[in-house]
Amino acid sequence: DGTKIPFHCVRLEQTDTRVPQPTLLFAYGGFNVAIPPQYPAAIAAFIRAGGIYVVAHLRGGNEFGRQWWQSGSQQQAQNTYDDLYAVAEDLIGQNRTTKNQLALYGRSKGGLMAGVALTQRPDLWKAVVPQVPVLDLIGSLRHPYGRFCCEIEYGDPLDPEAIQRIVDYSPYHQVKRNVAYPAVYFDVGATDPRCPPWHARKLAARLQASTLGDFPILLRVWEKAGHGLATPRAILIQQTTSWLAFVMRQLGMVNSESLSVAHEYMPD
Repeated sequence: DGTKIPFHCVRLEQTDTRVPQPTLLFAYGGFNVAIPPQYPAAIAAFIRAGGIYVVAHLRGGNEFGRQWWQSGSQQQAQNTYDDLYAVAEDLIGQNRTTKNQLALYGRSKGGLMAGVALTQRPDLWKAVVPQVPVLDLIGSLRHPYGRFCCEIEYGDPLDPEAIQRIVDYSPYHQVKRNVAYPAVYFDVGATDPRCPPWHARKLAARLQASTLGDFPILLRVWEKAGHGLATPRAILIQQTTSWLAFVMRQLGMVNSESLSVAHEYMPD
């Protein structure tokens, strides 16, 4: 709609930007939360293997104040996802990457964003990793926390127009048969009180039954893990290595050195 959506890229100095490179895109875009330029430690393995790491600053967050948040929530929630697609298309249009070299991941509200992206625009991604996501926005209304989040961010659950709008981007309700979906790895905790694992279980099952493609649709539910804040360090290392190895394998980057490097780093 003409709004400029900033993003920043991290890469090795010697990475050749004249040709498309494997690229991992991260974003959040919700709940008035600002995502500053960042470089999570575990992503060093991806960058060291020659990849480009991109952080997009979507409407719905708070990088540019209250209006930036409001222009990506409630009646304007679709702006967040359109912003994401604009960034992906710009990366492809500038020949920084290709659709077959582009992966997406996000956590929590970013996990919802990843779920929306793989159902609304399955053509844009080679691999998608929704982490601790909410994916059935209608089903979440049965739970107090889910209903609370809906009222803040998506719309009044008693308003039929708001419910129809929410259904239009609720990932579980937007899966279509005979669509070639990208490779997907759902990364969730068994004891997550905010984004319980049934969301990922439901969407994984529906995607597996519906996809026309041959790419894997995988689900990993980690025992003794929640929303990330109190997860034991040893499990965090396993989680991070697992999903990052999945992405790098799908993008053709995995070798013995890159896998060993992934174990050296911990998420911030």
